[in-house]
Amino acid sequence: MTAPLVFGVFPLAMAAGPDGLAVGPPDDYAAIGRALAELQGDGRPLLPRMYVPWYGPASTATAHGQIAQLAAIGVPLDLVLCYRDQGGDVPAWVSFVSQVVTRHGRDFAALQITGEPNLASAGAAADGAFPGALEALVRGVPAAAAAKRESGATAAIGFAVVPVFDPATDRFWAEVRDTGGAEFAAAPDYAGIDLYPDVFGPPLSPDELPAAVERLLRDFRERDLATAGVPASVPIRVCENGWPTGPGRPEERQAVVLERVVRTVHALRAELNVTHWELFTLRDADSSKDDLFHRFGVLRDDYSPKPAFHTLRRLIAELG
Repeated sequence: MTAPLVFGVFPLAMAAGPDGLAVGPPDDYAAIGRALAELQGDGRPLLPRMYVPWYGPASTATAHGQIAQLAAIGVPLDLVLCYRDQGGDVPAWVSFVSQVVTRHGRDFAALQITGEPNLASAGAAADGAFPGALEALVRGVPAAAAAKRESGATAAIGFAVVPVFDPATDRFWAEVRDTGGAEFAAAPDYAGIDLYPDVFGPPLSPDELPAAVERLLRDFRERDLATAGVPASVPIRVCENGWPTGPGRPEERQAVVLERVVRTVHALRAELNVTHWELFTLRDADSSKDDLFHRFGVLRDDYSPKPAFHTLRRLIAELG
């Protein structure tokens, strides 16, 4: 039988956009804990997702300190190591990644190596804007896999990208194949994709969402990963998915969108080997702002629930 979906969530109230971080009232960790417990219900523990940026060799000690703090929480996290080096020092990045796996590869559930290295148009919000991002991916993942073998680490090693919409003009996956070769293709424990249909790109009706999500996942599995040589035995994770509320984006629609997306992912999990779906994000950064990056949460910034919170709780109980 096909395993149920693993559900995860980014629990903090911030979002990175092209204009910088969207932030608001400070996080209330007790409220976060209560909300996560309610979402989880009596099912399996939710997978919390966190991000640590690496800004180059001078930031290595700071990044290690942040990672050690997260490891000390005692909850296995899905941790993203973000490559944000303006200097493009890939060898130093590879060394940093290997150190993290060696030191903390038993503390985390997963270690994602780079975040959206194929997205160059979002400014500092994605790794693709930084020099050497593709090499950071194709060298970093094998280095992490090697450190895992050598240290006996248990964390799943993977990466996450955004969808490619026009392979005729976007050579990212061909470059991954040509640069990373068989070493990269054999290295990941999972391949992640960040999906935001009806947020970025053309507007979609709720009825159009299932077909759009299926197309994105099929293209990722059958075209993109296949181009890079990553085998179908490597699971896909939907590492980020969400839908912001605000002007022209009613809260009730958010609940509908998330349900359509989650049910589509669940229905394809056996055929396309999809194992995880993770929410971005738990709480709005600032519910008073109209900017969509401030209002991705299924909770408002005072931790009161939007309709999507209750929908997601029901889906987790049913499908998780």
